[in-house]
Amino acid sequence: MIYFDNAASTAVHPEVVKEMLPYFDVQYGNPSSIHQFGRKAKNAIQKARKQVAALVGAEPDEIIFTSGGTESNNTILMGIPAFRPEQNHVITSSIEHEAILQPCKQYEKIGYKITYLPVDEYGIVDPDEITNSINQQTILVSIMFANNEVGTIQPIKEISETCKKYQVPFHTDAVQAVGKVPINVKELGVDALSISSHKINGPKGVGALFMKKD
Repeated sequence: MIYFDNAASTAVHPEVVKEMLPYFDVQYGNPSSIHQFGRKAKNAIQKARKQVAALVGAEPDEIIFTSGGTESNNTILMGIPAFRPEQNHVITSSIEHEAILQPCKQYEKIGYKITYLPVDEYGIVDPDEITNSINQQTILVSIMFANNEVGTIQPIKEISETCKKYQVPFHTDAVQAVGKVPINVKELGVDALSISSHKINGPKGVGALFMKKD
């Protein structure tokens, strides 16, 4: 018997392959070009952006394409502090993916304070612990949506409401959740959310980042 680890990665769906093929040998124009050949490629990207936005209840211009979940996570973790250099505190959980934990460890080396919240016996973060950990130096809260090893789904909306109360940006690594559970970023109230294509029958090397307009 052959087993497939579809939590780690998935095969590219035939319909996805069919949709992509023309852009390898027929419609391979540069989307930044102003001629018709380039505009067709640009239209394809805009179509894809609308599809990804619809998947999570976002606006198309809130979607940034990346090379995968890791780059989406890193974009937030490395980007937010650049806009708030006077703050140096990040809150995350002890069970995050390495794409979150490693950048946090790098930040610690240059003097940032990182709070790694514990989880209970079910792998769930207590939202009250976030309330207790937020201070005037808190620049970002990043808690994964669904754990990549045990599948625990965090109380994202509750965490989001806490962050909104204290005006702290909230990011969630939703790589293991998008396409598996219903997600609407507006209803959840998250500020940023990471997506990876190869977890949901798309190609490897493709990801997306939802970033709220404001």
